[in-house]
Amino acid sequence: MPTEPQDAPAASPLDAVLRAQAEGFGLMAWVGAAMLDHAARTASEMAAFARDEARRDVEALGRLARARNPEQLADLPASYLGAKIAACTDEAGRLARMTAETCEVTRRRMAGER
Repeated sequence: MPTEPQDAPAASPLDAVLRAQAEGFGLMAWVGAAMLDHAARTASEMAAFARDEARRDVEALGRLARARNPEQLADLPASYLGAKIAACTDEAGRLARMTAETCEVTRRRMAGER
């Protein structure tokens, strides 16, 4: 009677599921940690921005209080708004770059790149 080579026993479906879950849970844990780190860095960046803006606002109020004639008073809103818009634009760009970097690192990790 000819004997046919027997294949190695296939892993049970439960073993395959457990292995896939372990890989998935590892990735989920990494993504969770990456998102928490990003949230913490973003919160820190926004807190620093708010602190700096509050300082600039106080300085603007000081300039307003020191204005001695209508011409000085008229120049304040334009310079204040210009500086405020520039600061907000810079901060938005910085936060967008931070988010893009986090997303790119996460995408590479999920694609198996290191």
